[in-house]
Amino acid sequence: MASRVPKLCSKQKKLNGLIYLKKAKQACSENNYTEAYEYFVNYFESLNDPTLSSTAVQTAFTKLVCKIGVVLEETDNIEELLKCYLQAINLFPNNYIILNNLGAYMFKVGEVDIARRYLELAVKVNKSYLPAEKNLMHVKWHQIPRWHFRMLNDNKRNMAYNKAISQTIVKGYSDIVDIGAGCGLLSLMASCNTISSITAIEENKTLYKLCLEIFKENNFTNINVLNCLSTNLPGIQRNIQSKCNLIVTEIFDVAFFGERALESIFHALAVICTEEDFKIIPCGAKLYVTGIHCDELASKYWYIPSGISNILNLQNICIKQRNPDPYEAEDLLEKNVDYMTNTEEIFNINFYNLEEICTMLRNEYHQIVQLKCKAGIIHALAVWFDLNLTEEISLTTNPFNEDKVNCWEQAVFYLDHPILVNEGEVLTLKATVVDCKLNFSVVNGGTNHPKCFEVSKEIISFMNDSHLVDSIVNMTLKFNAPNFEVADSNIFPLFGFLMAKNGCSVYHMVKTGQDIEFLRHILELNNIPLDKFSIRDEKFSVILNQNISRKQCIYFFDPINIDGSLENISPLDKHNNEITLVPKRIGISVQLIYSSYIDQCNLVKDENVLNFRIEKYMNQYSGNEHPNLENLQYTEYSNPVTFAVDKDGESSCDVVVKRDGLINALYFWYEINLFEEVMFSTLNSSHFKKSCFFLHHPKQVTKGDTLKIIMVIDGSYLKLSLQ
Repeated sequence: MASRVPKLCSKQKKLNGLIYLKKAKQACSENNYTEAYEYFVNYFESLNDPTLSSTAVQTAFTKLVCKIGVVLEETDNIEELLKCYLQAINLFPNNYIILNNLGAYMFKVGEVDIARRYLELAVKVNKSYLPAEKNLMHVKWHQIPRWHFRMLNDNKRNMAYNKAISQTIVKGYSDIVDIGAGCGLLSLMASCNTISSITAIEENKTLYKLCLEIFKENNFTNINVLNCLSTNLPGIQRNIQSKCNLIVTEIFDVAFFGERALESIFHALAVICTEEDFKIIPCGAKLYVTGIHCDELASKYWYIPSGISNILNLQNICIKQRNPDPYEAEDLLEKNVDYMTNTEEIFNINFYNLEEICTMLRNEYHQIVQLKCKAGIIHALAVWFDLNLTEEISLTTNPFNEDKVNCWEQAVFYLDHPILVNEGEVLTLKATVVDCKLNFSVVNGGTNHPKCFEVSKEIISFMNDSHLVDSIVNMTLKFNAPNFEVADSNIFPLFGFLMAKNGCSVYHMVKTGQDIEFLRHILELNNIPLDKFSIRDEKFSVILNQNISRKQCIYFFDPINIDGSLENISPLDKHNNEITLVPKRIGISVQLIYSSYIDQCNLVKDENVLNFRIEKYMNQYSGNEHPNLENLQYTEYSNPVTFAVDKDGESSCDVVVKRDGLINALYFWYEINLFEEVMFSTLNSSHFKKSCFFLHHPKQVTKGDTLKIIMVIDGSYLKLSLQ
């Protein structure tokens, strides 16, 4: 941004400016934000250089702009919001707080490229401002999702594709179109043969720009790059080379069809290929299905009856996830899975058979599959595939195959309800492809179910976390007086329900109105009157200020997000003696670790991409942390050390290395003192996931070394690093 040119102004104008400042402060004290903002702007415009105004005045203006931004965002007044932010930035081009807020808002409304520009400016101005650093990282993750790194680092996949492409080109198929080029790896493979001519098509604008840089870095000039969908025929016809006799693509998800692969392949062979004699890599695929039992996976989708059932009288109802994704990507090798049926082939797709593909695209294709069962309960269907690159070269995601690739997991399709099967029973499925997505329906099997409620997946995971439930039940025993007033802001108000059964008045802020029917049904099952348990949608600050007497008030707040990030140290003044805050204290335990998974999903290595020079471009989109970890495989290199979480700022702690080796991350979780001696650790939690911070460069360590871990907290933003 251009720097301001100082302007001369009269003494009288400066005097008027002081009047504006006085009026601005008065309007702020009266919470008249609009007038305060206008007076501040008039004051700053009366100065030669607004950036030379006092720090206190600039801080007050910044807080005011942020407040106005929140109000305008809540009312969807986009025009005024942008006007406010941009005018403020024009006055103070280096105000990293306003730059960050504007960047975060632009990201929220989908203007990712614009968001990144403002966030990069904020980080450039203040490299230690955590909110801007975190928001910029989320923007980068959106521009290039983490699975791109896993794909590029899968050497087995890359070598197979390279071999298939090379062998096909030398047979004369050298006029190539790469569909869904990503950062251009398959095009680079093809370009190694000088007779080839390649058009790389990539719809993602960020990856398209990376393609241009990477091709230039690797000195390949025989590649034309287009930024569009391959099915956008008019755009392609204007730019594509005159001939095409080879299609290469890798646009498959764990359930094979998810990235509209068939649609793109059909269009490419019907329209883009110009020669009668052509090839496509891959040339076909086989999909397989089997029935599985896995309590860990089932607990993500259904409430598994446990202690809560007896406590809250939930024995005769079914509780399952509302609006789940059609399938989940899961590494079955990391789960305790019991395979309940044999494995059967669903589809054997020949990509040269346009008639068959066309039938699938018309939603007219289905397959009846029969699975022979062993006695037990089937929770879900697991799907994997073999990808035939050529007739001789193939890849597989089969978890039973030692040669399976690592970049794809397996697809897990949850049944509507668990199915009890007998030994030798046949489970009949109908597999269909609808709107380019794989679907299953059960033709036979299943039983009648009790009253069924669909709730948010967060409620499911909360109810299924036995450690969390036991801790809350134990904490409830510490409060046995019926005259408490309770505010419970957890996603599932178990504490509130239990206290209401003891006669207390309870307030719960529901996070989604769709869960209200379920919560009220629990009240009915437990004979809790509605005047004792109030389900509200206001912010808790409103509830606490307007509805609670505070004489004996317990406020159970949730300081941790489910993905393992920090939400809020405390929503209220800890010195307010009128309110008992739960939890009482929060600690963060940190451990030195090494995990190969961390490198695979965050840093591309040129050695994994056939030594093409890619890493320096892709790694610009690396993050410095990984939230939402479930079953991270890692090696411990220290005992955990624990930081107290009680205020913003920086703190440090020494940690001793307990073995020789390499470390690449700081793994952390929360130790929570709910009340008195009742403790809860998210290390053993299935509801709260774990997180880790990466080291940008793995560090070689020796047993007995002492390292210093630095923790920085800024509100709900947390960062861990090694000194």
